[in-house]
Amino acid sequence: MPDARTIVTVSLNPAIDRVIEVENFALGEHQVGHEIMRIPGGKAVNVSRVLKALGVRSIATGFLGRDTRHEFDSVLSGHLVGDEFFLLPGRTRENITIADPKTNQETHIRNPGLTVDPRSLKRLATKLNLVCRQGHFVVFSGSLPPGVEGKDFVTLIDICRSAGAHVAVDTTGEALDAVADQPLWLVKPNAHELARLAGRELHGLDDELRAARELTKRVKIVLFTRGAQGAYLFTDRLALHARAEMDPARVRNTVGCGDVLLGAFLAGLWRGRAMPDAFADAVAAATASACIIAPAEFESQTVAEFRAALRVESLPPV
Repeated sequence: MPDARTIVTVSLNPAIDRVIEVENFALGEHQVGHEIMRIPGGKAVNVSRVLKALGVRSIATGFLGRDTRHEFDSVLSGHLVGDEFFLLPGRTRENITIADPKTNQETHIRNPGLTVDPRSLKRLATKLNLVCRQGHFVVFSGSLPPGVEGKDFVTLIDICRSAGAHVAVDTTGEALDAVADQPLWLVKPNAHELARLAGRELHGLDDELRAARELTKRVKIVLFTRGAQGAYLFTDRLALHARAEMDPARVRNTVGCGDVLLGAFLAGLWRGRAMPDAFADAVAAATASACIIAPAEFESQTVAEFRAALRVESLPPV
């Protein structure tokens, strides 16, 4: 077991994810909804949750609201997740997904989050300097909270890279713009985020795939996600597409599927799986996650089903 390496997940702006089911949801109407899920999350927290489900230990750090810290016990308790969070005054933000079981449509409402003060940001920087080592995987996943700017984000990443850690980034907006020219180990963009990284508008799949390949000039691994169309893996030697056929009626909630993809991929690499196999396993797990209403969760039997049906193809050279 390669336990000399550690996976560190960094949650600058975690969230409590609420899923409310409303039949025939319509804007501007008074409707009856049922809260069917309230779960601690945020993208990096979800990655630690996925690693925990797969039996892989991680260290989770970042910022949580002191008033709602207890709600994260389900993720942070036990020996598989090391709790290294810093507490801020107030409540961790809540994100709401309104799921319509009749139309299978989802509406997502996002809260900006707690403000991070300079002292707390400095404490996190010191923490990363202490825990990061050569060969560790460090995941920066999620949005920037108020008080953290793009330059601060780059500083945190530089601390980890200087220690010899492999830095994976899954973010958007200002944070993504800040790292667009950085020599990262891994990025996981969707189509919109890929266009921001490329610095230009992309026109269709072929243009997107060219942009993803171009990224490998400065990023070692590009995981490009396209929702129901599957995912792509690019390195300087690999160009793969993987997709599992799925009845749309089985989709319950797509929130967190990308976090499952990233977490399962890292778990595979941590265990020494060949990269194509880790990628295929991760796509199967992400597909299975869409079948469960809880974000970033999956059932092993469903993962096995999609893994058996998964189609992995090599893309032709350009």
